[in-house]
Order: sequence, then structure tokens, then C-alpha cells
Amino acid sequence: MAAKKWGWWTRHKLQILEDYLSSFAIASKNVDERIYLDLFAGWPENAARETDEYILGSARRALSVDPPFTRICLFELDEKARRLERAVRSVYPDRAGIKVYDRDCNVTVSMALKELRPVAWAPTFAFVDQFDSEVKWSTLEQIARFRQAKTKAEMWILFATGMYPRGLNIHGRDMNAQYGDTLSEMLGSEEWVPIAQARRDGRLNPAQAREEWVNLVRWRLERVLGYRKSYGFTMKNTGGQDIYDMIFVTDHDAGDRIMRHLYGKAMSEHQAMRQHALALRRDKRAKDQGKAGLFDIAPDMVTAGGTDDKQVYDPEPPRPPYGSR
Repeated sequence: MAAKKWGWWTRHKLQILEDYLSSFAIASKNVDERIYLDLFAGWPENAARETDEYILGSARRALSVDPPFTRICLFELDEKARRLERAVRSVYPDRAGIKVYDRDCNVTVSMALKELRPVAWAPTFAFVDQFDSEVKWSTLEQIARFRQAKTKAEMWILFATGMYPRGLNIHGRDMNAQYGDTLSEMLGSEEWVPIAQARRDGRLNPAQAREEWVNLVRWRLERVLGYRKSYGFTMKNTGGQDIYDMIFVTDHDAGDRIMRHLYGKAMSEHQAMRQHALALRRDKRAKDQGKAGLFDIAPDMVTAGGTDDKQVYDPEPPRPPYGSR
């Protein structure tokens, strides 16, 4: 089957994930068990939309770190889960500790965590790469409460902030109540409503509303689930529009230090990768029009990790949610 095509920002997200998982594994090398949960493990075959370059998915990246994760739980729906398991087993036929859960992760995560209970002391990382608002707050809560240790399981979660206004029909005559219910289940609260109303009547512009949604998520992850640190990284598309935010939560000083470093590095990389995608787009447009560019733009001219211009990532702590301050 043909590979699923993704924008360059997906490749960057997965590179950040791989870099963090490698550091996570090294930081926990003195223990016998390491757990990786991938709640939306995705397609086994992936490619870059701009260049057709093969993209290694999150599951394969987690499987390749050294020292290895000893327990890997991959969650996907039905046929995607079966394709994923076939792909993983074809590369790692004899590797123990891998389990693919088919069906909705909000249903099966409790089963997985119950099976992992004998090693609930182990360092645990959960990648929650949802498309829109599929994960439920109760699922995040279960993961946060899983570890029987001083620090909770770390999570890196996609929040599709760029999709919320459209999903809510925020500029229509009536907002989409069904989508609103989905947001409430994902956030475990209706505290998003004042943000939507303020965006609807013009008191917040798009950038301000996105900032408030991110702030609300961080506030709840810290104040309700009890994480010490939370911060986000905004993914942009080729045109420069904000499309979603990746929010990381941890209780561990090492996790905080590592992800701050990676986010600072990623800030400059993301802009360089966007400019490269724009150059590829201009080059293709010129060729389609029968015009030759000044020089050909090679797919690998800019890659993640290709710049030394690191920025300092120093986020402000979250504030009380909009409407309560």
C-alpha cells in the first residue's frame, strides 16, 4: 500500500520525539525496565509530502533507541493496528515486550496499564499524537496516575489548537455543540467556553485565543493532574499558520532540562525547515511554468538538526484560565 503523505512539520515533530526518547533512555539506563506508550501509533508507511522521502514513524523510532524500551504498547484502530503489528514484527520478529492494542485507546489504555502494573515503578513516556481531540481527559488521568514512584509518567501531547475554531463553527450562527462536548471530554472541563465566546465576539484575536487554549491545557495538566512542569511548541505549516501545539509534561528535573534544550534547538530548526519547504514550493512552481530557477533545491538541503543557531526556550508558567482571572 502507498505511504501516507505528511507535511515537513510531521517529520520535525518525529525528530524531536526521537531525540527526546534517546535522551530518556540514556537517562534511565541504570534501571531494568522502561515503558513507552504510543496512543495513536499511526501508519507503518509514511513519506514527506514535499519530497517523497521516507519518514520513520513513531513506533519504529521508539523501537530503535538504545538502551531499549523493555515494554512498548502501541494503540491503533482495527486494520491500522493489524498493519502496524505486521510492519513492526517484520523488522523485529523476535523482540519481546511489544504489544499492539486494537480499538480506541481510551478503552484499551486501562487494560494496558493493568498489564503493566507489576512494573509500575519503571520510567514511563507516553506519546499522545492525536489528530484533533480524540483523547479523553480520563485517559490522560490514568496515565498520570499509573506510576508508583515519586515522578509521574511523562507525556507529550498534540493539541490541535488550529482546528478548534473550525470544529466549533465559531463564526457561524450557532456553535457546534457536539464538537464542544468532545472538547470538554478531552479537557475534562468546560473552561474552554469563555475562550470560544471571546473569540466569537472579537474580544480575542486568533493568536490570543490559541494562546489561551494552550494556557488552559497547561494549567489543567499542572493544577489538576499535578505535573510540575508543562510547556508547548507550536507547529506551523509552510504558509506560517499555527496548526497545532505539542505540550510536554514532566515531574523530573532531567526531563525538564532535556526537553527545554530540544525545544530551544527546534525553534530555529522549524523556521529553517519552513523556509526550505517554501523554496521547494517555489522551485516546483517555476518548473511547472517551464522556468528554470537559479539552482535546484535538493530535498536534503535543510534537515532537522541542520542548524547551530539554538534559541533559549524559557516559557512562562501557566496562568489561571481565561474567564477566571
